[in-house]
Amino acid sequence: MGRTLVRLVALVVVALGATASGASAMAAEGAQTIAQAPSVKTDAVVRGRLFDGAFYSGYSVAYWTVPFLKGDRISMKTAAARGETPPCQLLFMPGTDDTNVGATSPILESASATRNGSRDAQRWVASATGTYVLAMTNADVFLSGPHQCLSAPSGRPFSFKLTVVHRGGGVRSAKRGGSSDGAADESSDNSTHVVEPGQSLWVIAKGLIGEPDSIARVAFEVGRLWHLNAERIGTGSPDLIYPGLELRLK
Repeated sequence: MGRTLVRLVALVVVALGATASGASAMAAEGAQTIAQAPSVKTDAVVRGRLFDGAFYSGYSVAYWTVPFLKGDRISMKTAAARGETPPCQLLFMPGTDDTNVGATSPILESASATRNGSRDAQRWVASATGTYVLAMTNADVFLSGPHQCLSAPSGRPFSFKLTVVHRGGGVRSAKRGGSSDGAADESSDNSTHVVEPGQSLWVIAKGLIGEPDSIARVAFEVGRLWHLNAERIGTGSPDLIYPGLELRLK
């Protein structure tokens, strides 16, 4: 009798473990509704499947949520099975829920997008702080560009990896000494910069990056500098700064 009871308890424990594992696996594959959407784990491979007919007008979708800070640089790489079309990647702005999500809901505009067969990639710069809704879908709301995701199948596995560089992270500083294009000339402790005649935040940001880069990257750096120095600049506009002003760089 005692052995039978032990076996029954063991079976119950195994069954509960399998149920929990199954629920975890389902959560990892996204959700059919935003209310049920799990949070994305960044810098990790996430697997998903599209839920058939779960988006507006009968398109398929899988939802996740992810918090961003204004100015975060976001990149995502998606891979479908070989020979299959990867889903589109939409980041709906904070405030999106199951009652208002659709083709006209505000989305974060992509800074760049590329596709190579069953793999694609996108980059964004977060324009607001809050919790965004990631929708992987075969609803091609752009109807142009490299994605062309109308053929992405529902029920088939895909994977993606989301990487985020937070505001102020990964910024490379220029070497001391001005340049012919008016790049930033940093102070000895690399924490401040005195604005020179003809310089703008855009020029200073390019100097801090220190090498050719995308417009989105420079725009991110301009936003970071403005966030640090708005009160010090005092003009109410990042486009209006004066020579002799000492800016914080960190």
